[in-house]
Amino acid sequence: MLNVCLIGAGGVGTCAAYVLEKSMRCHVTAVLRSNYAVVQKEGFDIDSVDHGQIRGWKPHRVTPSLSSATTDQPYDFIVITTKAIPELAASLIPGLKPLITPSKTSLVLIQNGLAIEEPFASAFPETPVLSGLSMIGSRTTSPRTVFQEDPDQLRIGPYYHHVDSLQKSTQLDAARLFVETYSAGLSDTKSGAECVLAEDIIAARWRKLLWNGSFNTICAVTRMSVGEVLSSPGRTTLLEPAMREIAAIGTAAGYGDTVSEDVVQFLLHDTPDSSPFRPSMLVHLEKGQPLELDVILGAPLRVAREKGVSTPVLSQVYELLNVVQWHLLRRQTP
Repeated sequence: MLNVCLIGAGGVGTCAAYVLEKSMRCHVTAVLRSNYAVVQKEGFDIDSVDHGQIRGWKPHRVTPSLSSATTDQPYDFIVITTKAIPELAASLIPGLKPLITPSKTSLVLIQNGLAIEEPFASAFPETPVLSGLSMIGSRTTSPRTVFQEDPDQLRIGPYYHHVDSLQKSTQLDAARLFVETYSAGLSDTKSGAECVLAEDIIAARWRKLLWNGSFNTICAVTRMSVGEVLSSPGRTTLLEPAMREIAAIGTAAGYGDTVSEDVVQFLLHDTPDSSPFRPSMLVHLEKGQPLELDVILGAPLRVAREKGVSTPVLSQVYELLNVVQWHLLRRQTP
């Protein structure tokens, strides 16, 4: 049995923990914080397009903190599914050190945005860092309930780093093992769920950023659903220009094939104008939670400045959301 520690049991993380245990290949220790007591007592209820209705499910073990997640059996994988906020990553790293066994443990980051891997690769130069993109459409509806409306589509690839001391083959083997394990937990689903190995995970991140950097952010600024934005004048004045600015940045960074005009057109027209979907950044805003602003907009805008790419729409959206972020953080300060 593989030993897995999962940090961040929200909508994405709870489903990931369930899939990993369903594989019958691993035991999962889930690190819970605010919802530890209720999950320890009653478990999770999950309504899933992939797995149906699950009631009172618990991972192999739940703990209230990283410090209580230590175990006699070394972890094979530590899966992080928290929001990708730089300050949160920095606060996690000291607590991860006792959980990582050299030449044994791999980190798996199932998170949004660009450049999320760098802090972990720097802190743990001899540990494989696997980068994951999740398209799942799951969210928490209470501290112990999760609703999943879209099939679990997970892309995993090695974030190659310190290749002088950590062989590429070692990093790739870790990614393959995780993909095989996760896929085993999806093997009986008929919804189209899958976990696949991504040959170039950074290219995949740029493609997802086309959607996240435009739909996610503009829905948050306007407080409108995807369908409402598509039906509004903002489709042509904000959404399309924002997506093309991201494509221009990605092209300048060397990922032109990934963010081509064909891909832009597909993403602009793939979702019906009637869609009620409310993206994660809007959901976090409505809950008064911090936004993944730096990794979704801050990081690509830094690339734009470096490459000399003009971003009038994205820059304005970023500044507006930066003020919103300031307000959210100020309200959380005691």
